[in-house]
Amino acid sequence: MRTISAAKRLSLLVVLALLSMAILAACGDNTATPVPATTAAAATTAAGAATTAAAAGGGTVNTTVKGDVTVWGWNVAAKSLQADVEGFNKLYPNVKVTVQDIGRLDVYDKLTTGLAAGGVGLPDVVQVESDHMDVYTSKFPDGFADLTEKATKYEKDFDPSKWAQSKINGKIRSIPWDSGPVGVFYRTDMFQKAGVDATKIETWDDYIEAGKKVVAANPGVKMNTIDYTKDDGLFRMILGQQGGYYFNKDGKITLTSPEAVSAMTVVKKLNDAGLLLNSSGWDGTVAANKNNKVATQIFGVWWSGTIMSEAPEQKGLWDVMPIPALTKGGSRASNLGGSTLAIPAKTKNLDAAWAFVEYSMATKDGQNNIIKNFGIWPSYIPAYSDPFYSANQPYFNNKPIWKMFADQIPQLKAAYYTGDNDKGLSVGADAQAAVLSGTDPAAALQKGADALKQQTGRDILK
Repeated sequence: MRTISAAKRLSLLVVLALLSMAILAACGDNTATPVPATTAAAATTAAGAATTAAAAGGGTVNTTVKGDVTVWGWNVAAKSLQADVEGFNKLYPNVKVTVQDIGRLDVYDKLTTGLAAGGVGLPDVVQVESDHMDVYTSKFPDGFADLTEKATKYEKDFDPSKWAQSKINGKIRSIPWDSGPVGVFYRTDMFQKAGVDATKIETWDDYIEAGKKVVAANPGVKMNTIDYTKDDGLFRMILGQQGGYYFNKDGKITLTSPEAVSAMTVVKKLNDAGLLLNSSGWDGTVAANKNNKVATQIFGVWWSGTIMSEAPEQKGLWDVMPIPALTKGGSRASNLGGSTLAIPAKTKNLDAAWAFVEYSMATKDGQNNIIKNFGIWPSYIPAYSDPFYSANQPYFNNKPIWKMFADQIPQLKAAYYTGDNDKGLSVGADAQAAVLSGTDPAAALQKGADALKQQTGRDILK
């Protein structure tokens, strides 16, 4: 699922909750929407498919585990979990699951307040974006149940980068849900007009040279969107393919690393070549693609659902290739985004809560029901054996694009968010803005690292 960080706001909420225990008001469009047992037609159909799959799969029916389980989530994620309930109940008939779509901001507001109050008023299962887990566990080390004993057996079955993020201080505090393997979504018609063969693009230098041709052949078109001052997502994707992030596993600041400098240098080269379109936020990015203003969009797999939904008229014009390598033969795998399911430690129904998390996150039936009907890419690797992942996709030039994304998963490296991820995002965006205004990448990143050290007290990796 797409991640738009609310981490700055989250940190403030944590402080306020610790000081006052007050109920925090959500801002923006955050209407709570219950997901009833009889939900939208799509979810109902998906649930029926999951039921059939579970029954056909011959899973063992467990009548021992009993109880009521409340799940918090938002938007399509909540609907997808609701769609898994019927299949789950074929195996656990004595567990009643209620999925509540209370809105993204309300999930974080109420979770923060509840954890600060010692677990009061929390559900049995909650959706948490991957980059928020460290923020919560740094403030509330035992706020989520320790799932180590129950979940360790699944370690080799999950995207290793996501499993590493769920294992905090040696304990498994959540189960990975979705991954965001990155691809270069590209317009085949614009490439063909420029005489560019996408299969020949192996490195970022290749991409830049191809981009110059594409831009020249398609007046008014740029190669990719970027939010100059507010989002350094492109920088993070290039850094991530090298195994880097703002911090390392020891919590030290790594913005001055050779990997960070090379990533920001690529961003500078792209801009200097006139290939980037400054877009304002998510809406600006979507509009640029729908209005034929860019020839590629470099994003996580979740972008596929967005472009199909927002630009159905472009069916057949898009294809996908892996992110270019820094050097020929180098890594072409990176990740952007992702979520987990966690169980608050104060739940009175741990076994029932775990049973639902296990079914939805760690079974083929649960995960493939979700991706086939709601487009959320699983971190659970065994799910990829389904023929769905090797099927041609009509929207994307009739190519089996899911296989390309699935093949990336074992190569992904973990990003170590830490409890200061919000500050890292801010500093990274500032450094990018400086570079796009002419500052040398190494100098901009050194300034950013110094600022991050001052804000967090963390050491800079030498």
